[in-house]
Amino acid sequence: MVYFIVGIKGAALSALAKILSDMGHIVRGVDVEEEFYTLNDKNHIQIESFSNMKLKKSYFYIIGNAYKNHSVARYIQKMKYYFLSYPDFLNYYFKNQKWIGVSGTSGKTTTTKMLSTLLPTCTSLIGDGTYRVGTGDYFIIESCEYKNTFLKYHPYISLVLNVNYDHVDFFKTKEEYEKSFIKFIQQSTLCIVNGDSLSYRNNNVITYGLDKTNDIPFSYHHGKVTLLRKTFTLPVLGIQYAYDFVGAYLVAKLLDEKDFIIQQKINQFIMPKRRFEKKEINTQLIISDYAHHPKEIDAIFHSLLEQYPSKKKICIFEPHTLTRLSYFLEEYKAILGQFDECYLYPLFSSAREKHDILLEKRLYRELGFPIYEYIIQQRLLKEKNCVLCFLGAGVIDRACNEYKRQISVD
Repeated sequence: MVYFIVGIKGAALSALAKILSDMGHIVRGVDVEEEFYTLNDKNHIQIESFSNMKLKKSYFYIIGNAYKNHSVARYIQKMKYYFLSYPDFLNYYFKNQKWIGVSGTSGKTTTTKMLSTLLPTCTSLIGDGTYRVGTGDYFIIESCEYKNTFLKYHPYISLVLNVNYDHVDFFKTKEEYEKSFIKFIQQSTLCIVNGDSLSYRNNNVITYGLDKTNDIPFSYHHGKVTLLRKTFTLPVLGIQYAYDFVGAYLVAKLLDEKDFIIQQKINQFIMPKRRFEKKEINTQLIISDYAHHPKEIDAIFHSLLEQYPSKKKICIFEPHTLTRLSYFLEEYKAILGQFDECYLYPLFSSAREKHDILLEKRLYRELGFPIYEYIIQQRLLKEKNCVLCFLGAGVIDRACNEYKRQISVD
């Protein structure tokens, strides 16, 4: 079979492309010409640009969520070529496997990577463009709530890591947002839920959290998690990663994994791309992270506080979408203000909204942080004994990579 993926450089779609390639299929795709970290290893996959693509009737087309209304998608439909949307294709292709759906506002990619580490016989599709083709019956998938995509899935086991109101361009109220998660839980055979974040309870729900009223309470202290009379040492410090681990642990226990095996495997865990990615150069620790929601940035800050209490903490932040920045403006202002220094990178506006440069400038003035520009970069290069974070869901990693090149030269 020849699969042709529209939007192949997207994190999930690039991972799917690699899975299909490893399974013996011919995979091609189309996307913008810019390079993305998701397809550094292309697995011999041919990628075309929108200006120079060759579409054939014999291809099986997979349309990414961001390209459903694109002219290419409309052309494929008009020509009556066979196609499925990304979530519909997953349901079609992996219909004979038992699904493990990892959901939540934050932590999906990290926890999916944890599960892939703990359960290596499972096939897993990870949101940093990585993947695993396993030999077992289970399929691990990030289940994103945006535009209710995850409601197309009916997992055997689902995991709800946290529910912090987001995607305000689609979900008009916090209540509407929470109702979508509740529906996702209801259409799962069994669901493990962070009970500290979501109050919903049901017969198919197992809750976990720091609160003792949860079904599985746990405690956390400086990289160690204790639950069910066992203590585990985590490879990364921070309460948010503790929540992620406990969720992954409970899934692994439901699949009969042994505690000592879980500890051995979590010791081998490597963070996903752009999730607390660290590189030490000279006396600076440079961190790249996908964090873009206020709660995610707050979790990063407190993890840094726990790991590097005496180091100066500097943040370069790239906001993602005007709707999110507008709604959470005061939260961003307070949370970014915790850093010793904070600088703003140009906002990354996705295809989901029309960009308004005047509104962006007004919001940046209200935030009150300086713009990250050449003169700031040059001054930061001279800093000693500091942690420098490049945070955001867009192209901030390019600025991070450029900074690392500059400091290596110096």
